[in-house]
Amino acid sequence: MRVLHIAPAIFGENGVVGGAERYSLELAKHMAAEVPTLFAAFGDHARTEQVGDLPVHVLGPASYVRGQRANPIARSLLAEIRRADVIHCHQQHILASSLASLACRLTGRKVFVSDLGGGGWDVSAYISTDRWYHGHLHISEYSRNVFGHSGKPWAHVIYGGVDTAKFSPCEHVRKDGSVLFVGRLLPHKGIGAAFGPLLSFRAPHDRVTQSHPLNLRRPRHDQHDRIQSRPHSPTQ
Repeated sequence: MRVLHIAPAIFGENGVVGGAERYSLELAKHMAAEVPTLFAAFGDHARTEQVGDLPVHVLGPASYVRGQRANPIARSLLAEIRRADVIHCHQQHILASSLASLACRLTGRKVFVSDLGGGGWDVSAYISTDRWYHGHLHISEYSRNVFGHSGKPWAHVIYGGVDTAKFSPCEHVRKDGSVLFVGRLLPHKGIGAAFGPLLSFRAPHDRVTQSHPLNLRRPRHDQHDRIQSRPHSPTQ
């Protein structure tokens, strides 16, 4: 059995540094240790890479649907699908995923999808493409609920997972009780909801620092002065 993961972009310097890109690449990398797996993404130039046991094919030159960088497509996608038995599309509401699901249905291949919060112009804006896929693989129960898939036999929660070899406490780093969140500050992630309890448990002189001054949820008056913003630095 050969598995193909399809994502709009590869994670990293030559792609996109984002949670969806990191998740899809990490999932494919760890799956490659269990079963033959290939990761396909899109870019301005075609190239191949190797990430551990995982071969990575960047399909290009990609075209961007209506100029949307998060909605790429390339002719070579169909060739990658023909070489696989099971396809996992990352992001449902993009043209590449819809075309991949149709190609899989027509050729008898199993196709699954994970909606990771991205999208662009696609046929799914006009008709539901939910059942074009054999299954929806959600990263949380919250995600399954939000997309209206609770109780659906074809919707499953597979969670996000953590690479414990890479993300583990370092015994040489001094611990001062600080909590670090690295990611985009978006309301559905609940970071705003965490400010209140976090400040309640920390000492009065402690402060919360955010790299972007986003007003996710207005804090109580007595907490407002303890939330700082600082300019974002790509090296941080």
